[in-house]
Parts: sequence; C-alpha cells; structure tokens
Amino acid sequence: MKAILALFLAAVLGTACADPRTTVSRCPACRGERSVSLTPPNLGQHDGEIGVTPGKPFTNHRWDVKHDRCPLCKGTGRHETWVFKGRAPEDRADKEPCTTCWWSGAEPCRRCDHTGFVECPKCKTSRHGSKPGWIVEESSTSGRTSKHKKITVSACPTCGGIGKIVCPTCDGMGGQPCRRCKGAGYTAKKVK
Repeated sequence: MKAILALFLAAVLGTACADPRTTVSRCPACRGERSVSLTPPNLGQHDGEIGVTPGKPFTNHRWDVKHDRCPLCKGTGRHETWVFKGRAPEDRADKEPCTTCWWSGAEPCRRCDHTGFVECPKCKTSRHGSKPGWIVEESSTSGRTSKHKKITVSACPTCGGIGKIVCPTCDGMGGQPCRRCKGAGYTAKKVK
C-alpha cells in the first residue's frame, strides 16, 4: 500500500515527490525482532500461579502468547513514517514553502497523533486491573459448599495482545501527503 502511494505521488507530481520523505525506525512492539512473546497479566488465573516455579519471578512460561510474525509490523521489524520537518530544495528560486506543511510534503494524522498506531478498539477499556491487549472473562461455578470464581485471560483477537493496531486513517505512516501542495512541500512563487 505504501509503495503504491509513493508511485502514485511520483506519477501525479513528477519528480517533486519521486523520493518520498520518509523515515524508518524499529517496530515499537517487537523492537525490530520481527517476532514477539507476550506475558498475560497475572489476575489469579491458573489458580494464582502462572510462573514455572512457584514463588520465583517468571520470565517465560507455557501461558505466554508467542507470535512468529509481530502483529503490528507484520513481521518486518520496521516502522515507516512520514518526515514532518522538510528542507528547502536547492533550486527554490521560483518556489515558496507550503503554508500547511512547510517543505515537508506531509501533514500529521490527527487520529493517531502522527504515531501511526491507535489503541485497539476491542480491548482499549481494561477491566479488572488488566492491561490493554487482553480480554478478561470471569465465570462462577457454585457448588454445595463453595462458590468458585474462574478467571480466563486471553490475548485480544484484534491486536494479538499488543493493545495497539495500525492507524486505519494513515495506514501506519503517521500522516498523509499534504492536501494543499499535494505532497510537493512548496507552491509556485506568486509573480508580483
């Protein structure tokens, strides 16, 4: 999708945007590792013990949710975003900066606050002290002598337990091409 957008901008704007001004950083979920392992919050499920050895801090255990491909970056380990600080071109004699984007050619996405990610709509409201990314369900089993409460914690099917999804407005780019200058970053100087 991002490559198609870059080709479209290059075709529409000619050489002005043939090299889109973007930057690449590590994915915030997997930190560039391409896979991620997430530990569910300890809310008393599994009879209160989710570690391998009782009484010792856990680092990895059989209830971890492992993703071979990070759900946020789709296994690339990279996060590409628009650069919102532009530099003036060398041949700027007949150009003046766009008043909206000021040479950058991009305007920030308001929905994600130009981060490229938004809170997962399915699990953003955490219940019972849980953290975003996890679905908590409680069920009661009542017997003759006691009433037992069973807690089930599972990874959110939408975000995979991360708590964030790629912003659908900007497709994770943190912004979109400037509407005023159509991604060029400048406008033609007005002749006086």
